[in-house]
Amino acid sequence: MARRINLIPRSERPRTKTDWGLLAMVGLFIVVIFGLGFGYYSFSNTLDDRKQQLSDLESQTAKIETQAQSLQEYEVLASQRENVQGVVQSIYTGRTLLSDVLDAIGLVVPDDAWFQSLDLSAADPVTVTASTAGPTTPAANSVGTISISGKTFSFEDVSRLIVRLQLIPALKNVTLTSADETQQAVGSQPSVKDFTISATVVQPELPGALPLTDVEVQGQ
Repeated sequence: MARRINLIPRSERPRTKTDWGLLAMVGLFIVVIFGLGFGYYSFSNTLDDRKQQLSDLESQTAKIETQAQSLQEYEVLASQRENVQGVVQSIYTGRTLLSDVLDAIGLVVPDDAWFQSLDLSAADPVTVTASTAGPTTPAANSVGTISISGKTFSFEDVSRLIVRLQLIPALKNVTLTSADETQQAVGSQPSVKDFTISATVVQPELPGALPLTDVEVQGQ
C-alpha cells in the first residue's frame, strides 16, 4: 500500500481548537441538572416529613377532640352542681332562725307574765341572684311577723316586757296592740291585765356561708 504524503505545508494545515465556551455551557448544564436533582430530593424528603408531622397532628387533634367530647358531660354536671350550690347558699343565707327567735323571747319573758298565744310567721327564703343583689341585704328586710297575747298583773310589767322584747335583734317595731284590765283585784288576788304585742321579725345579720362539705349534690 502506497504511503500518503501530505504535501500541504505545516503552516497551512488546520489546527484543532478547544471550544471553551461550549465546554463551559456543558459544565454549567451538568451543574444545573445536578442542582435540580438534589433540590428535588431535598424538598421531597422535607415534604414527606411535613406530611408525617401533619398526620401526627391530625391524629393528636382527633384524640383531643374525643377527650373533650367525653369531658363535656362532666362540665355540664359541674355547672349544674355550682347552680344548685348557689341556690342552697342563697337559701341558707336568707333563712330565718325561728328557733333562735323563740329562744330569745323565752329569755326575756318576766316571771310575772305568761302567754296565752304566740303566732310567729316567716316568709320563704328568697334566693339572691346577681341581678337582684344590691347595696341592701336581707338583713334589713322584713322576713316575718309575730303576735303575742298574754296576761300579767300590772301595766308596768307590760312595759317591761316590751322593753325586753325591743332588745332582741331579730324583733323590730315592737308595738303594744292592746292592753286591758280583765280581772280586778279581789281581796288578796291581784288584778290581771291582758295585753297583745306585735312585732316584725327580721334577719339581724347574715350568717356565715354554708360550708360546701355540708351540701350534697348528686348529678343526674
